[in-house]
Amino acid sequence: MTRTMYDGVDASLLPTSAELVGGYVDGLYRWSAANWTRFPDAVKVRIAVFPTTNDGHVLDVEPGNATPAESVDWVLMRRHAGVDPTVYMSYSTWPQLRSAFQARGVAEPHYWVALYDGVATIPAGAVAKQYYNNNQLGYDLSVVADHWPGVDPSPIAVPTARVRRNDMHVDLKLNTPVVFTNPAAALGGQAIMLLASDFGTANVRVATYSFKTEGWSVSEHEITSTGAALSLPLPADTNKVSVVVTAGDFPVGLDVLA
Repeated sequence: MTRTMYDGVDASLLPTSAELVGGYVDGLYRWSAANWTRFPDAVKVRIAVFPTTNDGHVLDVEPGNATPAESVDWVLMRRHAGVDPTVYMSYSTWPQLRSAFQARGVAEPHYWVALYDGVATIPAGAVAKQYYNNNQLGYDLSVVADHWPGVDPSPIAVPTARVRRNDMHVDLKLNTPVVFTNPAAALGGQAIMLLASDFGTANVRVATYSFKTEGWSVSEHEITSTGAALSLPLPADTNKVSVVVTAGDFPVGLDVLA
């Protein structure tokens, strides 16, 4: 997805419904506080024209404003201030500007290029393109990426739910112990052991060995076919596990989720 940005020297000419607006923080056409408040719902892109201005998201590189060489110092200044900056320039000036950063060994900023071809497509390597200049209406139009680093808030990472895999499955039989190594001891975190009976009631003895306490812990459990599966946590300090059906004529399913 892309978005449309309006920018201009006269804020009163820009539609208040704009999703993004660009205005100046210095120079002859500096926007007042009232200009900015005309757009309460818009993403506001602050543009500096002087390379000595320690403000703004974007530096305007064009004749009469900053030069390509001066943009490098402005970018360094803004990065020192904690900003992820962008430089605006004409498409024809872009190679010269990139060379200025490369010559000084400075990581390049984000780029907003101007190319008035009426095509709302962002060129590779840029974050925005000013494709329409209309002095009659009093504003320019730019196509902008769905996320503009340094302008838009950083996306919030949404944690993904951990999907546990079934590390093992065994059908337990009467008086036949099953001994296994807890996968959590190697993988970290906590494994889960499930015990379930599909056909009847069984008694199960579970013994776990903890390398933290250097000892065994034994517990007895009744497994029924009418209830939910018994869930037992296996912490990472649990090394060995022994499980045996001590009573019951029906098999008990043992699953370990890691």
